[in-house]
Amino acid sequence: MVVGIDRYRYSDAQMPGAVFSDLRGAVGDALRFKQALADIYGVKVDAPVDDACDSSNDATTTLTDDCATRARILEALEQRISTLSPGDTLLFYFAGHGSRYRDDEARDQDTGYNGTIMPTDARRPDGAAGDIFDVELKVLKDRATAAGLYFVSIFDSCNSATATRTGAAGQSRSAPALVGATPPAPDAMQGSAAGGDGYWVHLAAAQDGEEAQETGGGAVGARAGVFTTALLDTLRMPGMRNATFGDLVHEVRLRVAASGHPAQTPSGEGALTAVLGARSRTVVLYDLRNYGGTTPLQAGVTGAITPGSRFAIYASQADAVAQQSSLSSASVTAVAANSATLKLDTAPEGTLPARLVALQVAHFLPADALAVAIDLPGGPARAAAAAALRATGVAVVAADGGTRVVQAPDDPDAIALRAADGTLLAASLGRADDSAFGDRLADALRKVARVQQLLALRTSASGTEADPFPVAACIAADGYRPPACPPPAAGGVRRIGPGERITATVINRAARPAYVYVLAIDPYNAVDLVLPKPGEFDQALPPNQPYRRSAMSFDTPGAYRFVVISSARPIRADAFQQAGTGARDLAACTSPLERLLCASSEGRRDVGVTAVGDWSAQVSTVLATTEPSP
Repeated sequence: MVVGIDRYRYSDAQMPGAVFSDLRGAVGDALRFKQALADIYGVKVDAPVDDACDSSNDATTTLTDDCATRARILEALEQRISTLSPGDTLLFYFAGHGSRYRDDEARDQDTGYNGTIMPTDARRPDGAAGDIFDVELKVLKDRATAAGLYFVSIFDSCNSATATRTGAAGQSRSAPALVGATPPAPDAMQGSAAGGDGYWVHLAAAQDGEEAQETGGGAVGARAGVFTTALLDTLRMPGMRNATFGDLVHEVRLRVAASGHPAQTPSGEGALTAVLGARSRTVVLYDLRNYGGTTPLQAGVTGAITPGSRFAIYASQADAVAQQSSLSSASVTAVAANSATLKLDTAPEGTLPARLVALQVAHFLPADALAVAIDLPGGPARAAAAAALRATGVAVVAADGGTRVVQAPDDPDAIALRAADGTLLAASLGRADDSAFGDRLADALRKVARVQQLLALRTSASGTEADPFPVAACIAADGYRPPACPPPAAGGVRRIGPGERITATVINRAARPAYVYVLAIDPYNAVDLVLPKPGEFDQALPPNQPYRRSAMSFDTPGAYRFVVISSARPIRADAFQQAGTGARDLAACTSPLERLLCASSEGRRDVGVTAVGDWSAQVSTVLATTEPSP
């Protein structure tokens, strides 16, 4: 789906006094991009007849100028989603004006604004906006990914206040932000729940607050988008045919800056480790910078990095995802809040490039990370469990351990894990004489240890020292708005009934902008990133501004813990994500740890931990129940 718009029906060229101008390079960009699909990827693109602005074949649909109306763009996207099959890629390229609107309700973006793209019939004289809102595109994206499609959007437009692709001779071709705009209600958009086996990727010409530029280089007498030019030049580079989207964005940024536009920063979000046309692989990759022998990793304590952990070093994301052509390996020797120092295990062949990518191959946890008691009767099973526990490398045997090896509740010959308060952590690890028992035990204990590592980030002010990054957080029923979070129900935690829709809201209470992250720990020790939304990388949250994620619900009863981290710099909070360990019962606020977390949910702080300077973290607990909340 390729859309390019130079001529707008209600621009100042057609209606004197209008607040935005036509463009000169957007249609040319769209046609250049479509031709690149044919030249580089072998796509059999449509061939429009003379003077036609709407053309299609089985592979592509092209809409330009007067044919690129709001109705036609949405219709064409709907048609493609309904006819494609799981594993197909739906690529939506748009070149034209972008704008934005003030979002005082959903606050889906940290800036308080959400974006739009402008069809040719946008900003009608009757007052109708005519823009296509980002929430409308999200509904289509969710429907596509739920159907197993790979939804890739590429916009050479701008969603900033100026919302321009700047024209010739420095003339600003801007579309002002919408005032009083109201996007369609969710029930009017007939959305579909996100999920499925698909994924989404979005590549943008500029970040919020920046202009997307046009320069010479298009057709005769026309302009060309800086971003599209850089993207096409990147796609034509040797070796980029199978590059990940993350590799593409990195190279495009370098090319845009080198072309004399350092203030325009192309951005990408979503499944950036995927390759165009290929299934996404969920991996956490880290950026490295090679400075004459020292190799700092761009993540630290707040990114789940520990001393002793090992990494494989690659020249690109594509190599790291495929785990091929490793340049070297390295181990972490020192860790700070947002960075770590790596020491190469072996000298690489030749000189390492300045930009490197690291993939963690072994996460180190100290041998005393967990104290585990063995509550089994004497005999072969107890001896085998003790040997397997020592072999995990992350636990020590202790009679008063907070994690206990016990008989499985439904099979006395099998082994389970319980917390000291009776909470079931892993329902069954199999028999102790099973050859796979040791691996299952190690995996379960490592996940428990990783959760404790995350919870250990919790900080607080001590004495008269102020928290450097205070955040107000609330997990409550959908539709809730700050400033006051409803008090917890009796028992010290907020209770959420079955099927209730909830909203996670955080407010930056610091005097300066902060990067804010919310991680959820479910009853199975699974850790999910709630905010920013998966794949979303947004700007720092200004002081006293809320940020939300709505329309969530709990599908399993039990205690859910939410870790809120705020930082002066971006962190890799997604590195804490993991799948769960096993079943857990409804016990909550009974162990010392749970009582600590419940106290946090009531707004009290642990005075035994000092603030750490440029970041802080807090924990809140809610209980998903089988009964409706009061």
